[in-house]
Amino acid sequence: MAHPTSSIEFPIGDIRVDAQMKSIPLTTFPNFHVLSSKDPNTFLFEFYIVCRGYDYVVDALKLKIFPATLKGTTLQWFMGLGENSIPSWEQMKKDFLEKY
Repeated sequence: MAHPTSSIEFPIGDIRVDAQMKSIPLTTFPNFHVLSSKDPNTFLFEFYIVCRGYDYVVDALKLKIFPATLKGTTLQWFMGLGENSIPSWEQMKKDFLEKY
């Protein structure tokens, strides 16, 4: 039986960056999901703290790791943004804070 192909397109375009991704356990990063009572600004601040601690100061690196911090309906929201709809970290923050 053939499996249907997914129609989900990744919202973040192909990002080229000279900085190297470091091996950081994903459990190090905070997670955001609607069911938590965590404020989205507090979540982003915690995300920044971890990024700075691992020298992820280049916006492209933050943009690459950010989707892994989203869970549940927040991840579903992200998946529904549309292919290449997030061109920058500033756009990701703006869209995230407008939604949550």
